[in-house]
Amino acid sequence: MFHLLLSLLMSASVAVPHQNTGASVVARPCAEGWDGAGPRTKKKPRKHAKGEPQNKAGACIELSFPPLEIQEYLQSYARSQQWKISQEQVTEDSWTVSRELSKEELLGATKRNSGMARVTWTAGVVRLHISTAQVAEGYARTMIRASFRGYGQNADQFALPREYWDLESNNNLETSITSALQAHFKASQ
Repeated sequence: MFHLLLSLLMSASVAVPHQNTGASVVARPCAEGWDGAGPRTKKKPRKHAKGEPQNKAGACIELSFPPLEIQEYLQSYARSQQWKISQEQVTEDSWTVSRELSKEELLGATKRNSGMARVTWTAGVVRLHISTAQVAEGYARTMIRASFRGYGQNADQFALPREYWDLESNNNLETSITSALQAHFKASQ
């Protein structure tokens, strides 16, 4: 009986596959707290000016590819999508780009704000900062942050004239970029 139990235990340990925590999984979500929204320190949080977006939206993905390869793909993705780029700054592990947006693109990527309901939007600009850093187990973490600026005319004739409005991201653009990364690198595996 003891021998049968021992042989069953031995076969069960062999039958359970060993999960490889290495790079066999192409993409995985970033660990909680990647955006700095983890436990707060004792410092007082910075107060936001009126009209300034209250939180930092963004997206994050970890891929089992080198950071340089990920950055190169992102730049080719921007070309294939025919982004209208007005400014860019490229390093080995980050890419900061200003992209011109149509009115529809601006409205599709930003949150509605009741204080701006009377603005007739004409266009916008998004400043994307995409950084990639090597993390544990052969993965590279890619973080995407976007800040939006909308241009238009305020229908309120008594409002102070403004050149632009800072708008808060609804995370659609950032998420679409991480989805493109995941689809590309899963397909290349």
